Amino acid sequence: MRILIAIILVAFLAVSCSNENENKVIYMVRHAEKDMVPKNDPPLTTDGVIRSVDLASWFKNIDIDTVFTTDFVRMRETAKPLAEQQNLELSIYDAKDFEDFAKQLKKMDADTILVVGHSNTILEQIEALDFERPQEEIKEKEYDKIFELRFENKEVITHQYGSKFKE
Repeated sequence: MRILIAIILVAFLAVSCSNENENKVIYMVRHAEKDMVPKNDPPLTTDGVIRSVDLASWFKNIDIDTVFTTDFVRMRETAKPLAEQQNLELSIYDAKDFEDFAKQLKKMDADTILVVGHSNTILEQIEALDFERPQEEIKEKEYDKIFELRFENKEVITHQYGSKFKE
């Protein structure tokens, strides 16, 4: 009887470990439109503020567990309306430490995560999470994409958002 219980317990642990990230969804978005000054850490422009509100609106029916931004004004301003809407604190991450951040995201006990990043780090972070790059690059004036990473089937879905910027 003990052997049977041990076998069932080991089988249960094996199944639960293999499904660890099955329901995890990570959304990655570039910060909204930034001002040109100050050069090293600019805030959002008026269009960027509008886009940040649009981002919160896009997520109004999606419960986010955690929001990550880098430690720049434009990142925090992009995420702020959504964080306030969902009563969340912003967590800071190092955008250049792709592998460690990917490990952290995979280990997190959170099913739905938003990461606000930079045009030159988002696609690299997607690859560090073992997903295929959804596009070659993010252009300098491209602010309207949300990349949805679904761990269940290793799929990246690209969404566009922004009420003022419909093309």
